[in-house]
Amino acid sequence: MDSLKSRFFSIFLVLFLSFSLLVPSVEALNLELSQLNLVKCDTADPASKQPKGYRSGCYILDGEIKSTAKSLIKDVDVFAFIYDASGEEVLPNRPRIGSINNVPIGTSQFSVRVPIPSFAVPPFTIKKAKAKIAIPVPTISKDSSEEDILPLERSIEG
Repeated sequence: MDSLKSRFFSIFLVLFLSFSLLVPSVEALNLELSQLNLVKCDTADPASKQPKGYRSGCYILDGEIKSTAKSLIKDVDVFAFIYDASGEEVLPNRPRIGSINNVPIGTSQFSVRVPIPSFAVPPFTIKKAKAKIAIPVPTISKDSSEEDILPLERSIEG
């Protein structure tokens, strides 16, 4: 019986070591945000119109994102805490403010629409901004037309 246990352990150890040597190590991926600016949509994107019935103002967070990846990253979530002139958090309990579809290698420009509540008083301060690779979430429709996209997720013309 001990011989069987030791044989099983040996096989397990060989398989484990083989697997760990064949699988490449995962290196840390750095996505850095800089040069952040929050501008009203009508100034930054004149082609966009504020959807009727919204009780929030449309703003665009733009800036630079730097990727150290070895290839294009398809989907990146942007997180930040935004504070108004009185120091109150504008979007409490909601640090994810948007996503970037394609992030190339190196430094590139990005823009994300952010719905800021109408009661928030500018100027706004952006703190703890970061970007992470998005976790895939199943969707109902794969329709890529503008009609199937929420107003704040439509592409920014500018």
